[in-house]
Amino acid sequence: MTIDDLELEYSAAEIREFIETAVARKGTQHRPRFYAVTGSHVYGFDSADSDIDVRGIHVAPAAEYAYLETPAEEVTVNMDGVTEGFEEYPEVDLRSYELRKFGSLLAKANYNVVELVFEAPTVMNGMPLEMDALQELIRDYLPMNVPHAYLGMAKSNYYKHLDPEKEQGYTPVAKNFLYVYRGLLGAQYVLDDEDIEADVFALAEAVDGGNPELVADLVAHKRTAGDEILSDDLESRARDAITQQFNALDPLPEPDKSGYREALDDWMRKVRT
Repeated sequence: MTIDDLELEYSAAEIREFIETAVARKGTQHRPRFYAVTGSHVYGFDSADSDIDVRGIHVAPAAEYAYLETPAEEVTVNMDGVTEGFEEYPEVDLRSYELRKFGSLLAKANYNVVELVFEAPTVMNGMPLEMDALQELIRDYLPMNVPHAYLGMAKSNYYKHLDPEKEQGYTPVAKNFLYVYRGLLGAQYVLDDEDIEADVFALAEAVDGGNPELVADLVAHKRTAGDEILSDDLESRARDAITQQFNALDPLPEPDKSGYREALDDWMRKVRT
């Protein structure tokens, strides 16, 4: 998938200008390096009112870490309402990680940043060699605890939004079922293929027992009915699929990250040089 496939309201050039302006506010020495569109556009269930989630990496001068006032870990824009000065881009949410913060998230095998590296269509890539090398580095160590992270996300969303025993927060809408199902499918996919896939349609096709027809119906409901509660039939089908996938999930191995942190440190040194 490329940025042109997404049919966004803004061009890649406009989003790049937005990123450069936002990161420059933290200091002209902060260099924006790699950015991509993530979120529902990559998951395969974006709709007309979906925000454009942009995530990426900027690099601060290494010398700044020698002082008491160290570089900010993140630059965020429009994450909690529209940020002053960015009214022209109300639908674009930006989270830019300083390289050290990005590396720390990778060290934890955070599935959001792993998907950013592997799956997200880029809008800016000032270090293609380094990003290709990072993909190969991570792939050499998969599955690590990435399946655990996907399963944790699925369970968290289920108990937060889909547990009928909860008095508050129970919202059986298509989006919440899709997040839970995607998490369970993603966990199995990493175990099976030692690779990353973010799109829920592709996951449902690739994982044994996946239900592409259900995914299509949930996405269609999300796009046409928004946050309306599902029909009894569609909710029953979604719950059955989630239960079946949870029961079918292979045992998660003990995470093995031997040498991974050191390899990331080496990669980060080369990026910061």
